[in-house]
Amino acid sequence: MGAVLAAEFPLEESSASDALWYADMTTGPDGQDLTTKERLAEIRERYGPDHLVTGFWRKAEAALVEAVRRTQDRMVAQPM
Repeated sequence: MGAVLAAEFPLEESSASDALWYADMTTGPDGQDLTTKERLAEIRERYGPDHLVTGFWRKAEAALVEAVRRTQDRMVAQPM
């Protein structure tokens, strides 16, 4: 199934994709500012350790943390 989805929906790798992940990974469900570590902890607590959503975040964590880091680097290099 994963191969079918990957063929139909290729992985988006761009600064825009990174920025979207940054926004999601640094904002809580009520709009509060969070660190990426706090956001991941909030997700795990809200869904519980055995939930499908928690499993997704566990598998995706390294890539998402890297997207956040790249975005933070871009923001420092090109301040608004």
